[in-house]
Amino acid sequence: MSFVQPAVISGDQIGQSVIVPKPLPKEQVKPKPKVLQIQQSVPPSLNPNMIIGIIPNKEHVYQQGIKIIHTDKRGFSTVAFNPIISNGIARFGGFFKRHSSEYFIIGIADSSAVFGSDEYPFDGENEKKTVCYFNDGEISHIFGNSIPGNSRIENKSVSCEVNMNISPRTLTFFNDNQEQRLSVRNIPSSIRFYICLYDKNSSFMINIFENLQYSSAKGVSNGKVFEWGKEWKRE
Repeated sequence: MSFVQPAVISGDQIGQSVIVPKPLPKEQVKPKPKVLQIQQSVPPSLNPNMIIGIIPNKEHVYQQGIKIIHTDKRGFSTVAFNPIISNGIARFGGFFKRHSSEYFIIGIADSSAVFGSDEYPFDGENEKKTVCYFNDGEISHIFGNSIPGNSRIENKSVSCEVNMNISPRTLTFFNDNQEQRLSVRNIPSSIRFYICLYDKNSSFMINIFENLQYSSAKGVSNGKVFEWGKEWKRE
C-alpha cells in the first residue's frame, strides 16, 4: 500500500487571514538635558569686589576697595566702572557719604562714553550717552531737561538695575530698595554704571553689584517711562 502525502492548504485558501506579528517598537532614549548650553547662557557672577573704577584724575578721586573717595580738592569726578554690561540683568548701587552740596549723581552711560577730569557726566557729547539720577530725585538725559519724580538720595542705598534680556532694554532706579517712579527704556546694548562726586572728602561705597535671575522691577503707581535718545519734557 502506498502512502499519499496530504496536500498543504494555505491560509488564504480557507478564508483565514495570516497574522504577521508587528516588530517590537524600539526603546526610546530620553535626550540628555543640555546642561552645558544652560551654563553657557548664564552671565558670569558679579560682586562688588570685582568692580574697577575708571579714574579720570587721581588728584581728585581714587578707589580703595569697594569705596570711591574724593580727595581734599573740590571738583567734579565722574567715575565709570568696568566690567561693561551687555547681557543679563544687573544691579549696581551703594551709599553716598559726607556730602554737603547738591552735586552727586548715579546713573548709566553708553560704553563708548569717556569722562575727562573735572567733568559732569553730561558734559559735551556725553549728554547723549548718559542718564543721570541726581541727589534731589530728578533724572536727566539730553537737552538739559531734568525731570522730578524720584525720591531724594539721603543717607540711604541707591541703585540702578538694567535688564538687557528684554526688548526694549530697560533701566530702573531703586532708593532704599524701593522701586522709583521714573524709569528709562531702549537703553544701549552695552553700558557702564557710573557715579559722580564733587565735595572734597566725600565718597561712594558700593554695596551691590550682582546678576539677578529675575528683574526686581514690578512697576509702580503713577510711574512714567522715558525713551533713551529722545527729548524729555516736564509735565
